[in-house]
Amino acid sequence: MTANSIIKFQHMTSKADLEQWLAECDAELEQGNDTGEVWQQRSFCLAQLQRYPEAIMSFQQALSLDPDNPKVWCNYASTLAATGQLADAVYAYDRALDLAPNYANVWRRRAKVLYHQKEYVRAIESYDHALALEPTDARLWYGKGLASYQLGQIKQAIEYFKVAIANDASSPDAYISLAYALIDSNQKSQAFAYLQPWITKGWQDPRLLQCYAYLLDQRSDHEQALHYLEEACVLDPYNVDLWFHRGIVLTRLKRFPEAHEAFRTVLKCRADSTDGWLALGLVLRHLSEPEAAIAAFDKALALSPSHPLAFFHQASCYAVLGQDDWAEEHLRRALSLDTKTYALKAMKDPVLQALETRFLPTANTN
Repeated sequence: MTANSIIKFQHMTSKADLEQWLAECDAELEQGNDTGEVWQQRSFCLAQLQRYPEAIMSFQQALSLDPDNPKVWCNYASTLAATGQLADAVYAYDRALDLAPNYANVWRRRAKVLYHQKEYVRAIESYDHALALEPTDARLWYGKGLASYQLGQIKQAIEYFKVAIANDASSPDAYISLAYALIDSNQKSQAFAYLQPWITKGWQDPRLLQCYAYLLDQRSDHEQALHYLEEACVLDPYNVDLWFHRGIVLTRLKRFPEAHEAFRTVLKCRADSTDGWLALGLVLRHLSEPEAAIAAFDKALALSPSHPLAFFHQASCYAVLGQDDWAEEHLRRALSLDTKTYALKAMKDPVLQALETRFLPTANTN
């Protein structure tokens, strides 16, 4: 784009402004002004309006007229990425870099696409190229931290997130990611300290609230944890992870009917969640509904056929129903999968203790 075009874009503040500029571009093309510059402007407007298929075709026309323009290749690549055409986007970014090897923004955008392709090592390499050009850009350190985290390089990720924060302390994203990395390295007090200022500011971000709730839950402050999870669910009502965590905390608070509803919400959205069916079964046990609990555990076993926890709790449910043969059979299955854990659990379970089983007293718990 020319300097005048860039100035014009900087004053584009609304959809109406972009549509007006697009109309002006179309008018110029109708008048025969078929130049790369006009097609670039038109393409850019279409992309900003999220009319991506039209934008892609328009960018292709612009590139046919001006094939050596790295900015057009960059914007074309970003439009491809927005439509999920990630491999093509990387190719277009590479074309831009062939023309302008020191184009830091292209290296950054390319790294983000590689990250979404789960090409984490290549993403880090791309971020490193960008950092060589823009060493104080917090977005680059943050992105490198995310890729390192995905590679299991937790210590390095923590350092990169901290550098991102040192260069830009105004965004919560790096703080949230840093908190999760610190949790993974068993530094929960530090994680809590990094999140606390954003909670005090009243920042409304479901990821922030969920992470903070997790830390409160770990501190056995279940009521406060539930408070923040409820706020997070309002902000992101279709996030099943939030509902699952909410159900777990409600279970710890012995608010079983509410926990039942929370896990039902999870399973309405994600019926293939083994953990969801297990959690629902446990709550149904607490609600004294053994038959419904058995059915929930059956669902879990259909998804994960060798899950000892499901067999163990089914054994307890069958014992409550007076079906001792079925109870013994399901307990035997649990023990065959994890003898040490479930022999100890069975000995502590008052329902299963009443069973006259031959194998339970002699189970190897060493």
